[in-house]
Amino acid sequence: MANVTVIRKKSSRVSPTLRFHFDYWLLLAVAGLLVIGMLMVYSTTFDYGLRFKDDATYYFRRQIVALVIGLACLLIVMQFDYHILRRFSIPIMALTLFGLLFVLFFGESFLGAQRGFYEGSYQPSEVAKLVTILYIAHWLSTKGDRIKLVTYGLIPFSIITGVICALIVQQPDLGTAGLIAIVSFTIFFVAGADWRQFAIAGLVGGFAFLFLAYALPHAAERMDAYTTALRDPEQASWHVQQTLIALGRGGIWGVGLGESAQKFGPLPLAHTDGVFAVLGEELGLFGSLIALGLLIMLIWRGLRTARLARDNFGFLLALGITFWLGYQALMNVAVITAVIPFTGIPFPFLSYGGSSLVISLIAIGILLNISRDQAIQKRPQPVNRNP
Repeated sequence: MANVTVIRKKSSRVSPTLRFHFDYWLLLAVAGLLVIGMLMVYSTTFDYGLRFKDDATYYFRRQIVALVIGLACLLIVMQFDYHILRRFSIPIMALTLFGLLFVLFFGESFLGAQRGFYEGSYQPSEVAKLVTILYIAHWLSTKGDRIKLVTYGLIPFSIITGVICALIVQQPDLGTAGLIAIVSFTIFFVAGADWRQFAIAGLVGGFAFLFLAYALPHAAERMDAYTTALRDPEQASWHVQQTLIALGRGGIWGVGLGESAQKFGPLPLAHTDGVFAVLGEELGLFGSLIALGLLIMLIWRGLRTARLARDNFGFLLALGITFWLGYQALMNVAVITAVIPFTGIPFPFLSYGGSSLVISLIAIGILLNISRDQAIQKRPQPVNRNP
């Protein structure tokens, strides 16, 4: 009787069924935010379109184009093993740094800042958010326990983060630079950095941020307005007053979709930085809680994806993306509710902006890719029997 030898080996092919084994709860949370976001973009931009472009749907159609591009990129990103991104992290970072330099000399100026091209449709700082996470996740995943050493951990990490943030501060965009720094230090700490290094980096970074907040004229003005409002809320800046009025008008159930009064002039940049205030005015506390609930679901599934990742790179990459989207939304809500000084940070998936939407959807594509990778790793291994 012939001997039967059982050989188990990992198949390189992914079955058609497993191609769709990604995190549906994560996808549902993003879809819900996109629906609310597109409704709010139209609600907050049709007046701008009529006044400046003689077309009520001008900005909405631009956002639709960005949505289609973002969804296409999401689908493409999901088709390959996300570990391929490690090979291109360095050239992608180099291109991003070039873009951050290029915009300082040739970018379009808007409200005293030089951040983008094509009416602000492309902003290198938005790309830098995701690229920084990708590069740092790759860099930290190759260091192991050596990141506890100052020469392998704190010093090179501070240089990497510092260069990126310095270029963004020059635009000037202190809010985005601060966001990237916070996300980067969170990844650094979770990756296993020595707590003393983390404390030193936090103190140095905190002092640097405060120095820039009072050294840069526009930032110093906002800090003064914030401290004045803390002493006397009635003396708060115009922007803060209008966001609070919008939230107050909304009450529990809101004044109705499209019925906001604040977006017609009193609330500056209602379609970008102030979109959450308009959401609270039109859909009330109920609608605001739905949006925040979807965001919490996204964060929960993102953290779950990170926890179940099969290697350190996937863990840090998923964690960085999740913290980035969570921190950014938290900062936007904190500005709207006057908890922190005003800074131009959009709400992910809700605010108008092509770069922000496309990059955020690419990040979600990476998260879905990592979640699908977990299903592939758990699939039953094929059995070959050689007679």
